[in-house]
Amino acid sequence: MKSVCTLALAAVLVSGCAHRAPPPSFVPVTEASEAEYLPYSAAGTNVLTGQAFLTQKGGGVVKAAGRTVTLDPATETTGKNWWWQAGRKWATRTVQPNSPTARSLRRTAVADADGKFTFEGLPAGAYYVRTEITWEVPYHGIQGGLVGKLVNVGPEERGTVVINSAP
Repeated sequence: MKSVCTLALAAVLVSGCAHRAPPPSFVPVTEASEAEYLPYSAAGTNVLTGQAFLTQKGGGVVKAAGRTVTLDPATETTGKNWWWQAGRKWATRTVQPNSPTARSLRRTAVADADGKFTFEGLPAGAYYVRTEITWEVPYHGIQGGLVGKLVNVGPEERGTVVINSAP
């Protein structure tokens, strides 16, 4: 009985030592950082189309079929801070920018069966586009992760982007 209690105590102590990444520490939202979003709140005429996929080690291709693709304004202050601290990392993939304006301007699309997506009515500017691509391998678990990149959409542009690598 004593060895069972000792073993249980050791298990609790070891599990308590598991390292957990600290939450992102975003720059504070200010009037100036919110003003950076003004150009992104206007109606635009630009279109961004793309395709998201990952190539497996054996050569197989996994597409982002049915996955939500997000498009976030890449502002100098809040946008970049969010991207580098949370937007590119699997562990913080659900964390949104701390700016209410940034959250309201996030656009989403659902990728079709080929992993293709479209965003219409965009104002010109820089954006972070990303999605998840995962698959399960027996005895090895979930594989894949986030794919994304920074894209620039120019005036009167119909841009195309391929996202096939980790951000």
